[in-house]
Amino acid sequence: MKKLFFALAFLSLVATGCKPKEQNLVDTEPYTLCDSVYLENDYEQGFSHYTTNIDLPVTNNETLRKNILHWMLSPETEDYETFLKEEMNQFFSEEGSEPRSELENNYTLSEQTDRYVTYITEGYIYTGGAHPTPWYYGTTFSKIDGSIVGYDMFENTEQLAKIVTEHIKKQYIEDFDMVEEMFELGEEDHFMLPENEPWIETDSIVFCYQTYEIAPYSAGMPLCKISKEDLWPYLSEKGKSLFTNTHQ
Repeated sequence: MKKLFFALAFLSLVATGCKPKEQNLVDTEPYTLCDSVYLENDYEQGFSHYTTNIDLPVTNNETLRKNILHWMLSPETEDYETFLKEEMNQFFSEEGSEPRSELENNYTLSEQTDRYVTYITEGYIYTGGAHPTPWYYGTTFSKIDGSIVGYDMFENTEQLAKIVTEHIKKQYIEDFDMVEEMFELGEEDHFMLPENEPWIETDSIVFCYQTYEIAPYSAGMPLCKISKEDLWPYLSEKGKSLFTNTHQ
């Protein structure tokens, strides 16, 4: 009977040890600051509007939490409200000093595993003219050391630009029925890599170009998702370590 008891106890310990550590779980505490002011000039009444929505990280992994805060608020601060109000006031006194100026910025926790957490940033700024300037990109943080993971997830990037170009043509230009001549290929017949770092989304790596990077404003923000299987030969050890499932 004792042998059975100890065997069951041992199995219980093994099962417990296989569970993800609690500190790996990143929770979110949404923080929203919305405000607006009305401005007048000699011709008409207009407005300037500023909006920020943030999923603040809540985790026992202090290195990870501080690195996410530094990325969001730069430098990191626990006084979120003061920081954001200072940013809002700066916008109102500079870009937002013109009527009908707007800024919206969102930081949203997209997904996480026991190896990484990914945030999505999207928003736009409008300070006059024909249209606003939007942005959209993701940022992946390693739960192993808390660092931002980008192009350093690749050991070899020599062929990467060609691979991204092929997928942009298939997943964006063809799917959205774009005119390929709108897009600017480099001298070697492929796009440059996006200025923003790529990010991980489930079992894929996402590359996103911002407005004007490789095409006119009307083309939007070209984006493609490439599976880990297609990119596995080019990944560094750091990149491979972020995918929970063993590569087949």
